[in-house]
Amino acid sequence: MAKTLHGEYPPHTSINYIWANREEEWETVANPFTDRAMMIPLQHGPENVGSWQEETVNVYEDYLNVFGESPPPMASLAIMNDSDNTGEAATSYLDFIEVRKPGR
Repeated sequence: MAKTLHGEYPPHTSINYIWANREEEWETVANPFTDRAMMIPLQHGPENVGSWQEETVNVYEDYLNVFGESPPPMASLAIMNDSDNTGEAATSYLDFIEVRKPGR
């Protein structure tokens, strides 16, 4: 049905790197809408709000850890700001994104 409506299949799985609004959210959290989307907090709480943060992640290793299998051969990258479930608001600025193959 999704392919018929949108012209492509929905994503198989996703990893969402998040800034958790609660201090206790420090472990990987399943998305409340699907078990095929996992949320990994990189920051939590208000301590670093308003300052530039630099994050480095290994998407391949994170995928193996949260789904227990290798990621699919093709992937998409999306950058989003989403606070509608918490009733809060957020503004984000991006300076530079680099995606590298492992070992490079």
